Order: sequence, then C-alpha cells, then structure tokens
Amino acid sequence: MFWALSDWWTTLREWAIILRDWLEQHSRWIELASLGNSNLVKTAVLMPAFGYMLLLNDNVHQYITIKYDGWLLHFLPSTWRIWLLFYGSFFLSIATLLFSYFCHPDFKRCATPYQKSESESEHVLRMGGLPGVADELRQEYARLSEREEQIFTLKAFEPALTGDDVARLKTISKCLIYRYLIRSVRRPGLRLFIYLLFRIGLILIAIPAIFTFLQVSAIAAKRILL
Repeated sequence: MFWALSDWWTTLREWAIILRDWLEQHSRWIELASLGNSNLVKTAVLMPAFGYMLLLNDNVHQYITIKYDGWLLHFLPSTWRIWLLFYGSFFLSIATLLFSYFCHPDFKRCATPYQKSESESEHVLRMGGLPGVADELRQEYARLSEREEQIFTLKAFEPALTGDDVARLKTISKCLIYRYLIRSVRRPGLRLFIYLLFRIGLILIAIPAIFTFLQVSAIAAKRILL
C-alpha cells in the first residue's frame, strides 16, 4: 500500500512539474504579446460596460432570452450566455490592462528577438551605442531573481567591445537578442496570472459561442430534413 501511494505521489509530482514548465513556457512575455496585442482582445476592455447595462436592465431581458435553451433554463438563468460573455470579457479586460502596464515595450513592438535585433542593430552601431547596450545587458543579468535565473537557462553572454564594424554589429545583435530574452522571463508569477486571466476569459467567451453554434446548426438541420 505504501509503495503504491509513493508511486502515485511520484507520478503526480512529475505531471505537476510538466504542467508548471508548460505554463512557464506559454506565459512568457513574448507569448503573452500575441494575446495582449490582439485587436480582438483589446476590444474586450469595453465589453464589461455593455454587459453591465444588459444584465442589470430588466427591460432587455426578454429580448436576450433564447427560447431554444429548453431544459437548460431549469438549471441556468435565462441570460446565462450574457453572464459568461460578461465575465469572460471582464477577465480579458483585466488581463489586457495588466499586460499593457507591465509588459516591456520591446514585446509590443517586436514579435521576436530577431526582429528586435534587425530593427535596431545598425542604428545602434552608427550611434556608437555598443558600450551602452553591453552595460544594459549586464544590468539585466544583475537584476535576475533566483527564480528567473532558474528559468533563463542560456549561457551568460559577455560582449566584447573591440573589433571591426562587422564584429561590433554581431555583438550588438547578440546583446539585443539576449536582453530581449531575459526580459521575456521577468515577473514569472505575474506573467502566469495574466496568462490564466487571458485563457479563462477566452474559454468563458467560447462556451456560449460554441453552444449557440451547435444549437443553431441542430435547428437548421431539423428544418432541412423535415
């Protein structure tokens, strides 16, 4: 019995580690940017206001109650779709606001570290900015927390400040890439919280959309077949 519980606990821990690592990878700022920069998600900021007016206005309830819900109305309120849309958009709004405030501008402007490098390397070289970029990279390394150091597994890069223009350009490019990647792992707890808000919000919005699609499709199929 003891060994069975021990094996079960070991398996559970392994799955928990896999889940933690998966969430860590998908909640990095570079991944959150695809959600936070989405125009569809940005429009969700205004949705709670409309949901508030719909849900708390008795005069419009009769117009947003769907008669085809049938047995669902025995278990759910007549406006359950609006409730899910309201809470889903509310979660998306909070996630979007947090993302907009805490996310570094690099991730809002550039989708990848290589795009960041391509857009700025030559300009930094012309301006003689290699020492400044190298110093910023060292500061990024110095500010890494213990948890962030565990996450950021790339070998530390120490930029060389000498060489011809080609060598200096490569150094600047690597500095920008490493700086971008380090910033992507900042604030792991906050990143995970924002990621969960985004996902929960999208799921809550998707539920009534999928359910309505299936209902409409079923009704259409019945009318076609009859």
